[in-house]
Amino acid sequence: MNKKLKNWLINILIVVLLATSVVLIFKNQIREYFTHDVNDKIITAYRNNQGEVDVPWWKKMFTDNDSKIKLTDSMLGVLKIDDIDIQEPIFQDVTEINLINGVATTAQEPSTLDAQNVVIAGHSVQGVGIRFNNLNKIKMGTKVQIISKDKLRTYEVSRIYDVMPTQVEILDQHEGKDKILTMFTCDNYNPQTGEWDSRFVVEAKLIGEESA
Repeated sequence: MNKKLKNWLINILIVVLLATSVVLIFKNQIREYFTHDVNDKIITAYRNNQGEVDVPWWKKMFTDNDSKIKLTDSMLGVLKIDDIDIQEPIFQDVTEINLINGVATTAQEPSTLDAQNVVIAGHSVQGVGIRFNNLNKIKMGTKVQIISKDKLRTYEVSRIYDVMPTQVEILDQHEGKDKILTMFTCDNYNPQTGEWDSRFVVEAKLIGEESA
């Protein structure tokens, strides 16, 4: 191997190692940036009545999104909490891919935005400000919006608490009661078991509805 080729290979190796180091060091920041970018594309497509969104492979490497995200008959609206920098697409029914692509309503009936208790689940992604990772920063009285194609629903946080994973009554509907929004995510990670010991729950009362 001649000296020129050897130097060229060494330079290429150095560049690759430096690039890999940068990605490893800033992985969470890169994931957060690309996830917000994909979210914006999903929300824009939803508002423009587009049926799906394509995610390039090099973004999918960081976000774990599907390469093709279906919106028709799946996306219900947008969850927006300005005070804690949450803006997430809402998908119908809690499936793993829906929780990767955004947040999701539970499978309890009815799982629509007109239910008495609209229940939305989202992942907590450690070290990254996406999905429901910022939910534990919310405060009493915070305004929460759900924006669908036909309505803007505004809620006000009225209760914040933890439950055990077995306390599924947070999913219950209460016919004749005031409409509420219940958001929850995993909480209190236990490194010894590799499990989340509780669920962080935010309950908000509906204070306004208007045509979108």
